[in-house]
Amino acid sequence: MEPAVVYVAHIVAGTSTNADGYSLKTVLEKYFRAGQIVRLSLKGATPMSSSFLNSSFGELIENFGVDRVRELVKLVDFKPSQALAIKDYIDKFSRHFA
Repeated sequence: MEPAVVYVAHIVAGTSTNADGYSLKTVLEKYFRAGQIVRLSLKGATPMSSSFLNSSFGELIENFGVDRVRELVKLVDFKPSQALAIKDYIDKFSRHFA
């Protein structure tokens, strides 16, 4: 199965609210349930707030586990600061809730 490509900027207008994060989580969940790798494009995405990360990556980690999130989400078209924010969030989440 080919990886799916998901563009954050096509799903949400911003990356600062819980609602934005929930919208991304909802899209990603269908791929997770199918076991499909997702190339998550951050092109054009705004800086991500903790609310956004909690409602997207946090919920995915709670529902599928940190290892599954790391396995299925591959970042593309990102700025180093965006990738670092997501990596740090996942690392902190996994330390606190493992």
